[in-house]
Amino acid sequence: MIKRILGRFRQKPGLHKATVRIDFYPQDQVTPHIFWHRSQDPESDTIPVVVFGYARILFELSEMNEVRVARELMVFLDRVCQRVLSDEGPPRRPRLPLGQLRLVNDQALPALRTYELEFYELPRDGYRVEYRGSLGKEGYYLPGGFLALLQSCLDHLGDQSLRQLAHRLVRLHGYYRQRRDFWDGGALTSGPAYAMGAEEIEPEKSVPEV
Repeated sequence: MIKRILGRFRQKPGLHKATVRIDFYPQDQVTPHIFWHRSQDPESDTIPVVVFGYARILFELSEMNEVRVARELMVFLDRVCQRVLSDEGPPRRPRLPLGQLRLVNDQALPALRTYELEFYELPRDGYRVEYRGSLGKEGYYLPGGFLALLQSCLDHLGDQSLRQLAHRLVRLHGYYRQRRDFWDGGALTSGPAYAMGAEEIEPEKSVPEV
């Protein structure tokens, strides 16, 4: 009995795949990075990393009582993905409104605020994501940081990879709206796993959004 309980809290090690770091600098400058530790195809691996990272950001926002911000982010990203996927030809690459934030390249100055997501690839469960972040105004900086990361993807991913990323984000939103919401800890793996797959949710198993 005790072993089973302790086993639930035991972290699976996994293969350290990547680190996503988002640095904020003076004058509202932001720089997203993906550092690859183990990857033979960083372009393709960017898709699950962004999807699993996005799920973790939504979860962290809910943990900080910023559910309204998370829902607004989902609605906005739905519109972005629709624009990316709206034509049959090359995907559109819109410029995202970042408010006062300004996307910049590497800075020599030390960062004022940093968010990090560590990605550990698991044999059958996708990724385990560990989160570390600065404290204060996460309802502003966390979504802003993710939008900066997404803008980098819009700027640099190839056409096919960008379409796949937009499609996976749409599937993730569909999962949360039909089965469960992003504040459920189990959805940290099941939601992105569904988004990266091809199965469809059976109507009788769906749960109305609260």
